Amino acid sequence: MLKSIDSPTAKSRSSRQALYLVIAIVGSIAPWYWLLQDPAVLLSPMLFLERSFANNVATTWATDVVISAIALWCFAAIELKRLGSSQRWLWLYVGLTFSVGVSCALPAFLYHRERLLAK
Repeated sequence: MLKSIDSPTAKSRSSRQALYLVIAIVGSIAPWYWLLQDPAVLLSPMLFLERSFANNVATTWATDVVISAIALWCFAAIELKRLGSSQRWLWLYVGLTFSVGVSCALPAFLYHRERLLAK
């Protein structure tokens, strides 16, 4: 396993874990709050995509999120392999990305990664 030059203390590691967990929770609530304001998009994937790419600003945000999601999946796959963790975890992050968003999947991955590094 790779070790950093300044080895973090157990307290700083647990602080990061707590931070990532809080961000994952907020990142799972916030997107659903906005989606529930317009429940029609939940029932129609085509309507969801249409509204996601409705104008140049929305397209910019949607494109940014798609590229960020792909980067997350690549990073997670590489890190899980490097840390000797099961690649099944990658499917959890892909599922979180599609069901909630990158705002939940990324901090959830970082939380799991910190736990693996602590071992």
